[in-house]
Amino acid sequence: MINVEICIGSACYVKGSSRIVEIMKQMVADHHWEDRVSLKGAFCMKACQAGMGLGVRINGELLDGVTLENARSLVEAKVQELMV
Repeated sequence: MINVEICIGSACYVKGSSRIVEIMKQMVADHHWEDRVSLKGAFCMKACQAGMGLGVRINGELLDGVTLENARSLVEAKVQELMV
């Protein structure tokens, strides 16, 4: 199982992490990954404080530079890489 965690702490929430949750749910459904990808909310990952963008962690690795515009493509690429 690939674990995707999305920060729902106050700073990321204000910056749109709730929208990223919706984008990720749709991506999982589009690819029929329901049995392979677990989506979870998480509190502060300190990503925004470190200048890394919105907090998204996949199998423990914090992604760098996540925005509302690129979240789907970054997460999709990482998940597909891990599925190989």
